[in-house]
Amino acid sequence: MSDSNNTQSAFENALKLLKDNNLNEAIEQLNEILKVHPAHIDSLDLLGAIFIKLNKPDEALSVIDKSIDLVTDTKKYLEMKYKLLIFKGDTKNAFECLKLLHKKYPSISTAREVSNHYLDMDDQEKADNAIQDFLESDKTYSELYKGIRHAKAGRNAEAEKAYKNILKKDKDNVDALRLLGLLATQNKKYLVAEKLFIRAIRLNPYYKLLWDNLAKCYRLQNKLTEAKKAFTNLLKLDPDNFEAIGASATMSIRLGQYKDGINLYKQLLKVNDKNPRVYLSMGHAYKTLGERSNSENAYHKAIKQFPLCGEGYWSLANLKTYKFSDKEILSMEKALNEEMHEVEKIQMLFALGKAYESNKDFKRSFESYKEGNWLQRKTVEYNAQDNSNSVDKIINFFDKNKKNLNFESGFKSNEPIFVLGLPRAGSTLLEQILASHSKIEGTQELGNIMTIGRRIRTSNNSEDYLNNLLNLDDKSIKSHGKSYLDETQWAREGKDFFIDKMPNNFPHIGLIKMILPNAKIIDARRNPMDGCFSCFKQYFAKGQHFTYDLDDIARYYKDYEKIMNFWNSYFPGSIHTVLYEDVIQDSENQVRKMIDFLDLDFEESCLSFYKSSRPVKTASSEQVRQPIYKSAMNYWKHFEGDLSELINHFPEYEQ
Repeated sequence: MSDSNNTQSAFENALKLLKDNNLNEAIEQLNEILKVHPAHIDSLDLLGAIFIKLNKPDEALSVIDKSIDLVTDTKKYLEMKYKLLIFKGDTKNAFECLKLLHKKYPSISTAREVSNHYLDMDDQEKADNAIQDFLESDKTYSELYKGIRHAKAGRNAEAEKAYKNILKKDKDNVDALRLLGLLATQNKKYLVAEKLFIRAIRLNPYYKLLWDNLAKCYRLQNKLTEAKKAFTNLLKLDPDNFEAIGASATMSIRLGQYKDGINLYKQLLKVNDKNPRVYLSMGHAYKTLGERSNSENAYHKAIKQFPLCGEGYWSLANLKTYKFSDKEILSMEKALNEEMHEVEKIQMLFALGKAYESNKDFKRSFESYKEGNWLQRKTVEYNAQDNSNSVDKIINFFDKNKKNLNFESGFKSNEPIFVLGLPRAGSTLLEQILASHSKIEGTQELGNIMTIGRRIRTSNNSEDYLNNLLNLDDKSIKSHGKSYLDETQWAREGKDFFIDKMPNNFPHIGLIKMILPNAKIIDARRNPMDGCFSCFKQYFAKGQHFTYDLDDIARYYKDYEKIMNFWNSYFPGSIHTVLYEDVIQDSENQVRKMIDFLDLDFEESCLSFYKSSRPVKTASSEQVRQPIYKSAMNYWKHFEGDLSELINHFPEYEQ
């Protein structure tokens, strides 16, 4: 065997030893190589890396100095040396190293570092000169820096001009492309930004910031699959990027890839196992999968790390069937006397409300819910009259323009089934029943209809969503329908039909029937007293701003009834209304009626829906994994003495 083969074999052995964490043996192996080949740069690099890993900066510096003497391109070695000297606290030698680095490889970052060192020495003049000298020597970066300053000052037009001036001279300037992309992102010109970032990445695929910028641009557009891929590419370049790992985990969860998301959370905890936020996110993922014990364990760990973790306690309460111990109740009561973030306090109050309720202490339970709702109501902007006016506007528009609207040109697909209703009205139960059918796929609450609505609202440089519906031609209408199917494909696995369970789709039924005329709609209803009070007891992570005041909830309920009754008469045969109470009392008959409405054959699996292992993301996830029970019917009566505000809206329920 040749000498070079022996050296390579020895080096590979060192790599294996390092991989197995046998660091001292790896060092011995590398030193043996260097005795024979003192200029073997790969061995020097690996040896230096091991010394850094072992927190031996002096040994690492000695190796780096040898490398600097051997190679022509010393940039990375000077950078490493500078960082190690700073780590050691050897400011004097670090500064000398930095000046050499900047002299050989001038950049704005090294110029800034030199400037900062002079500032530490109280030499303002030299600090200013360090930046200015660099800008004068590098005209391209001078223009770039000018653009950056304009952008920071909010002068976006001037910044854009500066970046474009650079690209006129150098069309492949990656920095100018990236910064121009950031401006486009800021101005919500996402497609423009995408193209700029992708063009820059093709020029420099190892530029980490570009992958980060592209991923975030995709995320802002709700292009989840693309965002996940971009974050994955970033992590290949920067595997310890905490933010990117977290973002990738979030993307996985939103894409329904819960196991992947959980594994990424575990990766984060290897970096920092004291992060309650990660434990909470992991708990939510386990809850969605129905892994109750793992979910509880994660929430308990979050609380252990942060005893004032209102979200942790509320997440346990939100399992619905969790029973708080006396010790946990006492901890929550004590926590409320501490200085807490307002959101954590609100969540703690909702959790306490559930804890008292489980103990049948309904008076204290209501008071806790009431205080939590009062505090939350102050944080949101919601006007019940505005909502009523909006509903009336939609009804009047469609009533007036029935002959002018095009309901014939949409994309003729039978695949989508829209299940909608007010929160806590049983829509998750209906989805679980339907998704137990072999031909129907449950997805999640998809925001795509509202996204299409926003596109239409902003078309023609107008903000008039309703009147813009009148201006849609046949091609556009069909295109919007196809876009909906294309953009929801990521959430589906190929069954004949799929469910979109976004509750807030109900004002957009007119749009749905325009772009997807064959779509079926299931309207989940519940008696107003149980339905409204159940909303009052629920802390929602986002949206649903009407749920924090009994009067607001009652008025919203009436608005929902009003517009859904209108849609039922407007699109006869397209909407099937299901009463929660009917499903509870006569489940098989009601399930058969739903399946008939969808023109499908009945399957017994729809009655054993609770056996399904599909992920369920809503607050009712634990409840729909149980057989149907009747205990929730007329549950409001336990709190009747405190619900006069609701009863005034629905006097038929007054005893």
